[in-house]
Amino acid sequence: MPDIELAGSFIIGGMLLLSILSLNADIMQTATMNNLGTNAQQNVTNIVSILEYDFRKIGYRVPSGIDAITDMTDSTIDFKADVDNDGTFDSVGYFLGPTSETSETENPNDRYLYRRVNGTANDVALGITSWTLIYYDISGNVTIEKANVRSIRISFTVETIIPFDTTYGSARWEGRFTPKNL
Repeated sequence: MPDIELAGSFIIGGMLLLSILSLNADIMQTATMNNLGTNAQQNVTNIVSILEYDFRKIGYRVPSGIDAITDMTDSTIDFKADVDNDGTFDSVGYFLGPTSETSETENPNDRYLYRRVNGTANDVALGITSWTLIYYDISGNVTIEKANVRSIRISFTVETIIPFDTTYGSARWEGRFTPKNL
């Protein structure tokens, strides 16, 4: 009889140990996914602060007769603004790099977001997986005419460059800018 009790104790103890280990693995997976999501949210916050600074200034100190927005598509924009407050306007642009540039990352869909100022491009962020610009006129209607643009809606998604169990941390942001000088 004692052998049966001992075997039963081992079986129950083993099942309890497996339950604890399974719970621990679930907690670690949830913590890792939360950490990846937090990293993506921090990237979004950094990108938005740069965008807010530049997009608020579109047309600032640009003489009348010169278009504030010089080029625009659904994924790129070029505009003029005195972003460095030195009294002369600068040419600023935003565009995405190709996915082939990020072949060293594990995420096949991530790209660099570039900010070009007076011809010099620097990457703003890595991990952009979607980026869309929509332009609106004074009545709030979508427009494709540069001279009619009064506000710009930007939406983008950032994903982490490394996955956890094939899942990437991600964060999405959407906002609308209405520069005073347009």
